[in-house]
Amino acid sequence: MEPIDQALKNIEEVVGGEYILTSPKVLKKYALNMIASGNILPAAVVRPASVEEIQAILKIVNEYRVPIWTLSCGQNHGYGLACATKPGMVILELKRMNRILEVNVDLGYALVEPGVTFRQLYQYLQDNNIPLWMDVPSASPDASYLGNITERGAGYTPLGEKFLFSCGMEVVLANGQVLRTGTGALPGTKTWQIFKWGYGPYLDGLFTSSNFGIVTKAGFWLMPKPPAYEPLAVVMEEPDAVYRAVEVLRPLKLNMVIPNGACVTHVRKALGLTACWGESKNILPRVGRRFDYDSEVLKGLKKDYSLGEWNFAGALYGPPETVRTYRKIVEEALTRAIPKCRFLDAAEQAASPYWRAREKAMRGEPLAEFDMSGWVGKVGAEWISPVAPVTNEHVQRQIRIAEETYSKYGFHYAAELILGTGRDLHHIIWLLFDRNDLEERGRADQCVREMYDRYCDVGYLPYRSSIDMGDHLMRKLGHFRDVCHDLKRVFDPNNILSPGKSGVDLEDLK
Repeated sequence: MEPIDQALKNIEEVVGGEYILTSPKVLKKYALNMIASGNILPAAVVRPASVEEIQAILKIVNEYRVPIWTLSCGQNHGYGLACATKPGMVILELKRMNRILEVNVDLGYALVEPGVTFRQLYQYLQDNNIPLWMDVPSASPDASYLGNITERGAGYTPLGEKFLFSCGMEVVLANGQVLRTGTGALPGTKTWQIFKWGYGPYLDGLFTSSNFGIVTKAGFWLMPKPPAYEPLAVVMEEPDAVYRAVEVLRPLKLNMVIPNGACVTHVRKALGLTACWGESKNILPRVGRRFDYDSEVLKGLKKDYSLGEWNFAGALYGPPETVRTYRKIVEEALTRAIPKCRFLDAAEQAASPYWRAREKAMRGEPLAEFDMSGWVGKVGAEWISPVAPVTNEHVQRQIRIAEETYSKYGFHYAAELILGTGRDLHHIIWLLFDRNDLEERGRADQCVREMYDRYCDVGYLPYRSSIDMGDHLMRKLGHFRDVCHDLKRVFDPNNILSPGKSGVDLEDLK
């Protein structure tokens, strides 16, 4: 019997036969993704229900040297969905571990397991009339909150930098030991979810975007419902408006006039998001899978969805008088810099699926209309996410690199700039292509690699990447790569936890 077959037989005794999935039909779903490198078929999917079951599984896979790929809910669309880095791995899916362990209203925090989704937590807050707001991404409401934290995902409320506002983890290490970070290391701790740093070295970051352990619990802070909230929707038609907008928004963000994860979105990305937010049947037939369109089609789509060439979404929170004052400050600053920009009123925002979704996200409501089921396996939509300083010079350079590289390979620029702290922005660029066209898929793969090369060559490192680009990026980081592999040897000497995640794989060093 092969080692993997013996391992699965033993794992069945731990989780039960119904929680080991091996049928070709099921495995095909876990092989599908939207990246350029193709589908990646796993050997099996295992769904444990507890930390104890994970510990037992780890003992088995260590014995038989069977690599496992850990995921929470598998909704990582633009970076690889539920796929492992290599075929033949066993996927360890944690969606059965879906308890909301605590929501503290007075102190404004939550503690959850990996299977808790944005939809589930939002519904819990609503059902229990809890006056706290959470942060959400622009993606599936059925994605994992914990998973988004560990991938250092960005959202659209003042808590948009989710890892920054996380506090305390429980991690199962490869040898089965359970580690609680921060003050959680103290038995009977009273401060696990309220004080990030604990005593001694701060370890939480080691378990984000890495494969050093399996995070089984995460705490994070929630936001008290503000007395007033006002979304800002600004349409800018001039192609160069984005550069003036960045210069205006930087001081507004740094001074916390606009406190949320505000974003400036190109029309092609705005249309792509709108298609994901329930409008696929009304948009995709008009633009194709590559979002290629003529000027008349674009003119009609802009009118239908109240969009400009660039579109700013931000929000104001606080006492009503503060919101009114800040609204006036923002209006004066933007209209002075971009005289032709237009602030949409509440009725115009409500009439557009794009702006309705933005409004929901900025108050922490998951986007229930999100649906990419018609895209998966057909449309390629890979995310490239270099970080830039919030200055005109850097944004111009980043957009120029993207447009030049896309033009070289026959693709079209589609991106949004998410302003995190006012110092940095996440330049999240979509590469849209026909995944069923092998020649085009090959061009897309070349385009992604060249984009990463060009950005890194001038000092812009992406904050995350698709699963097939980890090693390509890690090899650019010199001694940092060596240290990551040294840590891998300490935490996981048998290389069984998600090998290849973020380019860390002991097999690559042999």
